[in-house]
Amino acid sequence: RLVLADVLWYIQDRFKPKFMVNLATLTGAILVALGKEHAGLFSNNDELSTRLSEAGNATGEKVWRMPLTAEYDKLIDHDVADMKNIGGRSAGSITAAQFLQRFVNKVPWA
Repeated sequence: RLVLADVLWYIQDRFKPKFMVNLATLTGAILVALGKEHAGLFSNNDELSTRLSEAGNATGEKVWRMPLTAEYDKLIDHDVADMKNIGGRSAGSITAAQFLQRFVNKVPWA
């Protein structure tokens, strides 16, 4: 997760992409939520999320958008450090994505 966060930061800073898409198996928690029929999709951009969902439907690789909201973001807040690398027991996939999102500026990302 830390390496991926560094890569996201580097890519947006160095190459100024129009959007970024990363694929990762950060936790097994998404399997508990969605099983094997859909991949979890986290995105900070509605248009990018819609385009990826449409592409997934067209190819049979279905995705389901998961929430990235302030309610979940606070689960990785920390009193001493800038943030925690891992949330609590609940919402493991969401807190992993929230962690990565903190390293993405305004670039559309999924």
